[in-house]
Amino acid sequence: MKFNHLLILFTAALLQMEVSSYITSGLPGHKHRAWLKEMTIEVCDTAHGELSQEMCNKTPQLLSAWAQNPYVAHTKANISVDIFPHHGKECAILCEKLLKRLVDEKRAGNPNAVANTQTYNALVDIWSRSGERGAAAQRAEEIVFGMQDAYSSGQEDVQPDLESFRLVLKAWARAKDEEYAPHRAQILLELMVHLYESGQNTNLAPDADCFDIVLKSWANSKHEDAPQKAEKVIIYMDRLHHNGNEHAKPTRDHFNRLMTAWSKSKENWTAARRVQDILNHMIFLSKNGKDIDLTPNIVTYSNVIAAWAKSRDDDCGRRAETILKQVEHKFKVTGDEDLCPDTIMFNLVADSHAKSSSNKSHEKARGVLDRQISLYKSGIKKCRPDVYSFTSVLSSCACLHGSASRKEKLRAFEIAVDTFSEMSQFKLAPNRVTYGTMLKACSRLLPVGNDRVKFTSDYFRKACEDGCVGDMVLNRLEAAASAVQYKELMQGLTRNTLPTEWTCKVPENEMHTRKLKNHSSKKKNMKPEMSP
Repeated sequence: MKFNHLLILFTAALLQMEVSSYITSGLPGHKHRAWLKEMTIEVCDTAHGELSQEMCNKTPQLLSAWAQNPYVAHTKANISVDIFPHHGKECAILCEKLLKRLVDEKRAGNPNAVANTQTYNALVDIWSRSGERGAAAQRAEEIVFGMQDAYSSGQEDVQPDLESFRLVLKAWARAKDEEYAPHRAQILLELMVHLYESGQNTNLAPDADCFDIVLKSWANSKHEDAPQKAEKVIIYMDRLHHNGNEHAKPTRDHFNRLMTAWSKSKENWTAARRVQDILNHMIFLSKNGKDIDLTPNIVTYSNVIAAWAKSRDDDCGRRAETILKQVEHKFKVTGDEDLCPDTIMFNLVADSHAKSSSNKSHEKARGVLDRQISLYKSGIKKCRPDVYSFTSVLSSCACLHGSASRKEKLRAFEIAVDTFSEMSQFKLAPNRVTYGTMLKACSRLLPVGNDRVKFTSDYFRKACEDGCVGDMVLNRLEAAASAVQYKELMQGLTRNTLPTEWTCKVPENEMHTRKLKNHSSKKKNMKPEMSP
């Protein structure tokens, strides 16, 4: 539950009619913020023990208003903003001042001052979403630890609950740039289990969401041992579940997070094998409906296909397509839209064929595209082919093994030409990679002669017309054309003097990189000036 809802529920019992008027006063933004500051100063500057009942009632509402960040326009478009774009730290500090004022007032003996678990959770949430990354997570953690210490000393009204710790876990998950963030999240999770199992806090039985946050942290991290750490979390969950914690049962989403962690591993082949094993394990456990929570979904299958595509294993194309065919079959049998293969899945399989060593990979990639087109024409819009769908087939043709016969190479080139031409039927514009791949196909698949000259000229001129002439296209042109033809096609221009209409659709970073390289090269070749 979001902190706004918690605070509104909490304060509604005190002044139900006033809550909304204070939070959404209707005043212009700058006046509303000025009013909040004025009221905050008044509350904080009042001597301890002298806050009236009305001020004690308004203080949680002020805290709620600052927690909503009045610097942000809370419209339907951004009301669910996860991290404040600005002023988050300022709002969090003001919330801390108001909460401290309530605590001081309570200690001064004012029975109207209320600072309980929900109030503290609101403060933890504002820090978590302040945008201060590791510093915010650290502060949120300190607040919750302080709550636990106070509860252990007898202050039962500030007992940290599951939401308290979950908010800190989210804070560490948001601190993505902090190398130690996943470790801190896991330590916090283990502390929750310890406090719960030892009886020190019976409100802290971790649920599936808590485990998912930690798994996501590992999956998004760049740690080399992230997959192994994520696996330990799953094993930890399984142990807790067998010991009676029903909320710790591993689900499909948890295994999908684990797959994501493995898919980012640099050990590509090992990762692909491990992801495949995880899929097989999920299928085994869910077979015959024994554990429906582990039934693989489209995300699961996409993770496995992506892992094989990345592995560059000699057999990666066949393995990826096996998974795709399983999904196609399940979709055909069940008609379940959630099991419908999408564009990305088809593209990954076609790409994996392009990376395999088979001399038939181009035909298999084209077969994948044909099935994708057929499914799309049958009314399944989510698998509509895009530029990458066609370019993957072109790449598989251009990457045909060098030992292939002349006949095989010409057949591969025919497939590439037909595939390139078919793009127009889907109103798809070739990009610089598409043109670069076609020029690569010209150099690798066509023997020196008239056909090679003709197709090389045609594709380069089209690239010029479409503004797609970048380094990739020029490099492929040099390989496909003779020196005479290259000079003729370049019309006396160099890489640094290309007209804007030739390069207008080339990513800026590619052009910027070229400029940097040229500048570095010129600087290196400059003769040092002689000292006087």
